[in-house]
Amino acid sequence: MSSTAAYPTNVHRLSPGDIWMNDNKSSPLVVAEHTKQQPNISIPNYLNMSLNSSTTSSTNSSTVSINNKPCNNINLECYNQSVSSTASISSNNDLSRQSSTNCSRRHRADTPSLKEYGECYKRLGQGTTAVVMVVRKLDQEGRSEKLYAIKQFRKKQKHESDKAYMKKLTSEFCISSTFQHPNIVETIDLVLDDKKRYCTVMEYCPGGDLFSRIMAERMTEIEKACCFKQMVQGLSYLHSVGVAHRDIKPENLLLTMDGKLKITDFGVSDVYRFPWESKGRASKGLVGSEPYIAPEAFQDKEYCGASADIWSAGIVYYCLSLGGLAWHKAKKTDSSYCGYIRAFEKNETFELFRPLSNHQKRILRRMLDPNPKTRITASELQQDPYLQSIAVCHDSIDAHGQVHKHTDGVQPICTISRK
Repeated sequence: MSSTAAYPTNVHRLSPGDIWMNDNKSSPLVVAEHTKQQPNISIPNYLNMSLNSSTTSSTNSSTVSINNKPCNNINLECYNQSVSSTASISSNNDLSRQSSTNCSRRHRADTPSLKEYGECYKRLGQGTTAVVMVVRKLDQEGRSEKLYAIKQFRKKQKHESDKAYMKKLTSEFCISSTFQHPNIVETIDLVLDDKKRYCTVMEYCPGGDLFSRIMAERMTEIEKACCFKQMVQGLSYLHSVGVAHRDIKPENLLLTMDGKLKITDFGVSDVYRFPWESKGRASKGLVGSEPYIAPEAFQDKEYCGASADIWSAGIVYYCLSLGGLAWHKAKKTDSSYCGYIRAFEKNETFELFRPLSNHQKRILRRMLDPNPKTRITASELQQDPYLQSIAVCHDSIDAHGQVHKHTDGVQPICTISRK
């Protein structure tokens, strides 16, 4: 398999399997647009790569609907209040202060500016809705005192109403800012930069994303298992508080330098159950990245968001284990996926799963069950004997004394200076 260098660094990175599973159906219009922005890219080479890993969102994708009830686990009252009040707010500063008062105890009314968190130091990446950068706060001697990652949102489009724009912006922040788990990226604040653009301040994970580590092909089987278990732990937490991520993929799994894996990017997440509810509601809309989307999301208007997350995590587990994708889409139009369904129905081993261990095959079969009603849940996964046998590292060392080097060879974009 080729190394990461085979990919242009200035375009959206592709999922691991696309390097050996070419898809020539990429839209020429999309390719033309990218080549305008990146004139050094060869159009024929770019056409041979799949764009399937780009996050997609249908026009009928579900949005968070909030009732005016107290919420202990997910503090979402701010979402309803900020959206309903958008039309009557005349200035960006007033909006920032109102959002900060309602949304989170960590977002203070006296912190409307990004400047408090430091200066923009380096761009990490760019998506369709935001740019992610590292912010560096300096001490009096000019040394790096603290590092943050910020997600700078795009400006409101001309055809977009204030209400629709704020719905997209505040829903992601109000959901993610309440999470407190070691395998979830911490969302710290929502502020304005000097150009009055909204920015979410988050913890910085200098180890990069899991996609880069898969492509580097440096992780041992022990380290891969450690990453897998941490992903399941993060998902189990999200589902326990009634949130479906809906875009689980290697690019949205970040690493710290000491081997901690953290789930990030809640731009298309869905609150499917509130704390006062015993039964959740269905998610709607085709969102996420095609190779990781569950089959029921393609087929049905409504589906279980948590169960769809488990499917996506299963695809990530396959990528992590074998460095590629088994199919492009979980649809009957994909011949490889059809082969998997035939093997599944006959209780046979799918050809591409043969290199895996018996435990891995068994776990994948439970996670990639085409029937979401019988698919294993995150909490059930955590109770599985194989998952429980996996040693997760802390400060790069696990309970067996084995050293984990998840980020071996990674050079952080920015580090804190030591006095």
